[in-house]
Amino acid sequence: MSDVHTFDPFAKEPAYIHVNERLIERVMKRLGSVGVIQLLEQAAGTGLPTALMYKRARKTGVKLFATLLDLDLRALYQARIEVDEANATYVYGSADKLPFGQQSYDAVFFANGLHLLDAEAKRDALKESYRVLKPGGLFAMNTTFYYEAYPEESKPFYGRWIRRSIVEINQRLPGRTKSNKVQAMEFLTADDYRDLVNDAGFEIIEWRQRRVMLSQAAVRAISSYKDFAMGALHATEEDAEQAAQSLQATVRQTFHDLQMQYLPRTWLEIIAVKA
Repeated sequence: MSDVHTFDPFAKEPAYIHVNERLIERVMKRLGSVGVIQLLEQAAGTGLPTALMYKRARKTGVKLFATLLDLDLRALYQARIEVDEANATYVYGSADKLPFGQQSYDAVFFANGLHLLDAEAKRDALKESYRVLKPGGLFAMNTTFYYEAYPEESKPFYGRWIRRSIVEINQRLPGRTKSNKVQAMEFLTADDYRDLVNDAGFEIIEWRQRRVMLSQAAVRAISSYKDFAMGALHATEEDAEQAAQSLQATVRQTFHDLQMQYLPRTWLEIIAVKA
C-alpha cells in the first residue's frame, strides 16, 4: 500500500496543525506552572501533537518527557524523525491495553484517533487512559470524525463530491465490489463521546466544538487517508488507492461548482481531569 494512505498528509495541513495547537494551549494552561510534564500520546501516528507540545514546553521553560504509543510501526518510525526529541519514547502497543504501570502521567492525549476504535476498545482505551494518569492529571481528545462534524452549509458539498467520486471510481473500476465494512462512517455524536469520557471516571472540565475552514488542499489531503476514502466510497482494502484518487480528482471541480473557497468542518474537543 502506498504511503499516501496514511493520515500524515492531512496532519501537515495548517488547519489541522492549528486545531491541535489550540488543544495544547488549553492543556498547558490547565497544567499551570509545573516544571516537568510526563505526557502519553495515544494512537500517536507521526506525533504531531507531541511535537507541538515540545515546542510549547520549550517556550515556557517546562521539561517534557513524552511517550508515543501506536500499533503502526511505520508511523512510529516517522514520529522519531518528526518529533526528534531526546526525552521522547516510542512504544508499539494498543491503546486499550497499555503496557504501563498506574499513575505515571500528567497528561494523556488522544488526538483524532479515538474514533478509529470499535465500541469496546473505545471504552477500554479511556479506562486505560484514566488508569495511567496521576490524580489530577488531564485527559485531552479531539476528533473531526463524529456526527456533528458536518455543518449544515457543508452538506451540499459532500453530497455533490461523493456522487461525483462514485462516478469516477466506477469508471476506474467497472464492476467493483463494494465493502460492507464502513467503520470510518459509523460516527458517534458529541454527546456519545461526552458520555464515554464520563463513564471512564473522568470529570469533564472543557467541552467545545471548534469550527475550522478547510482549503482545497486540506480536503485533498484527508481524501488520501485510507480509512476515510474507504468509508466515503464503500471501497475494499484492495480498492483503497483508487478510492483515494477518485476523491482527490473531484475536489477542485466540486469547490468550483459551488463557488466555495473553504469547506467548513467542526472538531470536537474534550479536556477532562482524573479527580
